[in-house]
Amino acid sequence: MPIPQVYIDGARDVQHRAAHDNLPQIRLVAGPGAGKSSAIEERVFWLLAQRVPPAEIFAISFTRASTQDLRERIRRYCTDRGQPLASQVQVSTLHSLALRILRRAGLLERYPADPLVLDDWELENIFDAEYGQLPNAGGKRRREQVRLYHEAFWSTGVYRPANYIPPNPPISDGESRRFLAFHGPTTQTYSCVLPGEIVRQCVEEIEAGNLDPVQLLGISHLIVDEFQDLNPIDLDFVYAAADRGVRVLIAGDDDQSVYSFRYAQPAGIQDFPARYPATGLHTLDDCFRCIPNILAAASALIGTFPSPNRIPKHLASLYRHCAPDAQGIVHRWRFGHGATEATALAASCRDLIAGGIDPNEILILLANKRVQLQPIVDALQAANVPFEPPRTGGFSDTNPGRLVYAILRVVCNHSDYVAHRTILGIRNGVGVGTCHKIREAVIANHLNFLNIFYQPLPNGIFDTRQTTAIDHARAVCGQINGWQITETLGQRTAEITGIVTASLSPNDAILWQDYVANVPPNIQLDELRDLLAAQSDEQALLVLNAVCERLNEPIPPAQILPPRVRLMTMHGAKGLSARIVFIPGLEEQILPGPRRQPYAGLVLEAARLLYVSITRARAACVVSYATRRVMNGAMTAHTPSRFTAHLNGAFANRFNGLTAAEIHAFTSECGHI
Repeated sequence: MPIPQVYIDGARDVQHRAAHDNLPQIRLVAGPGAGKSSAIEERVFWLLAQRVPPAEIFAISFTRASTQDLRERIRRYCTDRGQPLASQVQVSTLHSLALRILRRAGLLERYPADPLVLDDWELENIFDAEYGQLPNAGGKRRREQVRLYHEAFWSTGVYRPANYIPPNPPISDGESRRFLAFHGPTTQTYSCVLPGEIVRQCVEEIEAGNLDPVQLLGISHLIVDEFQDLNPIDLDFVYAAADRGVRVLIAGDDDQSVYSFRYAQPAGIQDFPARYPATGLHTLDDCFRCIPNILAAASALIGTFPSPNRIPKHLASLYRHCAPDAQGIVHRWRFGHGATEATALAASCRDLIAGGIDPNEILILLANKRVQLQPIVDALQAANVPFEPPRTGGFSDTNPGRLVYAILRVVCNHSDYVAHRTILGIRNGVGVGTCHKIREAVIANHLNFLNIFYQPLPNGIFDTRQTTAIDHARAVCGQINGWQITETLGQRTAEITGIVTASLSPNDAILWQDYVANVPPNIQLDELRDLLAAQSDEQALLVLNAVCERLNEPIPPAQILPPRVRLMTMHGAKGLSARIVFIPGLEEQILPGPRRQPYAGLVLEAARLLYVSITRARAACVVSYATRRVMNGAMTAHTPSRFTAHLNGAFANRFNGLTAAEIHAFTSECGHI
């Protein structure tokens, strides 16, 4: 059921007024599904139409996935309107922009090559693992806590900042010194940085007067998406640009600020006009995504648990103007046991799919993966429901996936030190201890880490085990030396399979072959690298669509996005949507949960997380809780989350999934959008 065009046009007019604002600073507040991305696309198009050189326009977003999405949306929007210069607009993460500034200023010469930010796998399997080889480094969890202690400083500029929840026992001065003594030489050896470091370095150099980002890059316009997700050091970077005359548009929503563990706070977007009193203020209140009843439940929640100084907004569904009425469905279920909840959820998914709902249009969102994931996975498997689990277990985090990803990174960037370290350490029989000893020998003997893969090894430095490990890695690097990024998967499949077999095992080679079975053989090696780096099906779809466009040939939809229910964390669903969303586990012990309960601000953030989760739903949403659940191996009594009393309706006892009549109602409501 389409929204009447007159109301769409009215909403677009509000977006365009914000996009065309010519004030030096602009704040665009946009609730879920209110068209924030559309306004940003129009902003770029309008700036280009005003003859602003594309090289002077910079847009930044929070993650690599959201950046890739924003880049593609801007390109398509402008190209469709006859403006091809949009491909020259600089769209990146803030980390990438800070790297570019430091590189332009010549301040990356302290590293042997442009440093790369370690991803989660590399933090755990390279950095933290090697740190664990030191005496008294502690167990895996303690090593992570020590690292996060320092990442908190890099993100905020102060030790033990307000958002930081200290571990028990707190990090000692000795642990901090030990970490820093390891951190400096290690990041230098592997030419890498940890999250938050690069932006902090850039801000420090700006504050020291050592560089001017505006002068270096020629920025005249900066667009910052998801502004509520920026931490204090990120904010300082944006302020530095604005204070130097860059025209800045910030976009976001304080109701969707859910990254306090990265030290973001709603105050960033709330206080922007206080810092810049002449800021143009715009709010998008027309929701294109959610049908009214869903939005009403979410609005009741956020209205009861607002953040301090919440920005006033009046979000309303555009579907309220449809005829006949499209109201949406919200079910509130109460179960006696968590296992019953999981079984009912799985049966509902099975019957919805049988009723004609695309599995990709069903989301299941978890507040506590450790407690909730396995029972739901078991129930979905028992019901033969196709599903995609959280991406943390994706192919790229398997040994063959990481090996191939590292190979492709080396092909695309010969100076990728971290990828070389992955090739060295992932081979069967090469442990972290061996890699640690190799790194120590490189440092102690004033060697360059990259050179040991390509130049003759000096005598008497490495023992037999270490030399064997290096020689195996050298053989791989020698085999791929000369490969070109424009070569295709089809041209190199056999060789990659051989490397995986020799480095790992035939079974790992089968996993690799299974992964690429549905990947277009004409995908280029750089595109395959991007596909392996994708953190969601949606991001993978962007990569494959670009391949499609380059080849000028269609790819069957099942090859791009296999039909399966998406099972993910609440945080992982940020920026996504589906026609039907299930949110189980609304219990005080899970959401907000014991970690947040002692902190009033984190309880409010938990409410925002639930608000974000509900507003992923377009046509129907099912929220539920159980009064008993297995926690830490023991059956425990659970109480309803404090949020359940503020979801615009009553919870009812439930023993099974959706009935046939309810399935019909859900499918009918899905047909309205």
